[in-house]
Amino acid sequence: MDRSLYTAEEGPLESSRRPDTGRRNRTEDRQVRRAVQSVLENAIVPRLMNAHRSPLSAPPSMMGEAAASSGRQLDVAHVNALVEISLRGEADQTRAFVMRLKDEGVSIESLYLDLITPAARKIGVMWEADTCDFVLVTLALLRIQQVAYDLSPEFLEHGVEPSSRRVMISPVPGSHHTLGAAMVADFFRRDGWDVFSSHDLSRAELLRLVRKEWFDVVALSISAPNQLVLITALISDIRKVSVNKGILVMVGGPLAQSVPDLATRVGADAVTLDAKEAVDVAGQAVPVRRASVAN
Repeated sequence: MDRSLYTAEEGPLESSRRPDTGRRNRTEDRQVRRAVQSVLENAIVPRLMNAHRSPLSAPPSMMGEAAASSGRQLDVAHVNALVEISLRGEADQTRAFVMRLKDEGVSIESLYLDLITPAARKIGVMWEADTCDFVLVTLALLRIQQVAYDLSPEFLEHGVEPSSRRVMISPVPGSHHTLGAAMVADFFRRDGWDVFSSHDLSRAELLRLVRKEWFDVVALSISAPNQLVLITALISDIRKVSVNKGILVMVGGPLAQSVPDLATRVGADAVTLDAKEAVDVAGQAVPVRRASVAN
């Protein structure tokens, strides 16, 4: 599949060129695309993630009850607007759009679940369908992710008392789709969990951690079908080496929307469709599983 830097609206650029020149320019275009993609994936994306990532195992704030429910409902029009602004606008325009909704009474939880998450999913679908080029998609997701990080401190102000429950949250090792995992981590922190969250764990590092440290839950975000074999083997090895022999393994992410039997296929205990559901499922399961391990 051709992942062109040029949008469909712009059309092909080689039609008016002579054959030899066109062949040379197409080769140069491919080289440029590869160079741009390499810079984005290996330099810009990790640098931005490290600059804004919450510290590992950071405790939640303890400033009272959960945030009040939003008085305004978000719908598909808001999601489409965020997609369009993030793709065609600048970072400050993306932020201004989301913050305006917050100022109008939309809760941060709703912004996470009903706006940012579906907007990111839609952009991902556009990429998979080859209707939007790599650079636009990457920059749009970075703009949306920056807004999510800006919202995070206020979201965590409404957390509950910390507990001894521990969760590791990670995208599939090697994946750059980290926005969903970052939001899931915030929801767990706000619910009082001790969270270990990292976007850049290697497979070996992840297994080393579950072998040496107690985790009640491992939550993995899956973004693409080609990760299914890898994640199945990873979950099998997690169960083999984990110090907690009753560890709960959950999966989620973009692929959970299109593969209803995802948990069964990869050997997980549960699949969740959003961050709130992940916290609910883990909260119901962990006390029972921990009690059985202790006995």
